Amino acid sequence: MDNEIKDMLVKLLEGQSRLESKVTGLETEARKHSIKFETMEENIKIIAELQSGHKEQSEISFKNTDSLIEEKTDLLGGAVKSISKDVKDVKESIEVLKDMTGRHEVDINILKRRPV
Repeated sequence: MDNEIKDMLVKLLEGQSRLESKVTGLETEARKHSIKFETMEENIKIIAELQSGHKEQSEISFKNTDSLIEEKTDLLGGAVKSISKDVKDVKESIEVLKDMTGRHEVDINILKRRPV
């Protein structure tokens, strides 16, 4: 019976040793995964910072583009007003010239110049 108890105790010790080695292996794997998670967390933070920087750059670019478009629109609006005023003045001058030279003669000369 002593041998049986001894064999049982040896088996228990062997099982405990295997269990301890498995636990040690699991702890090692857990540490590896923990390090991987920390690395992933750092990478995610870096990506978030980069994305935030890109967002700020895009917002600045859009603001600059908007102000440039506004300036160009104002410039074009002023140019159109000026041209409209000039055209109106030219039309008035033409009407005065027509009255001075005779409307029919001017109309005839205009018709002669137009291609048929």
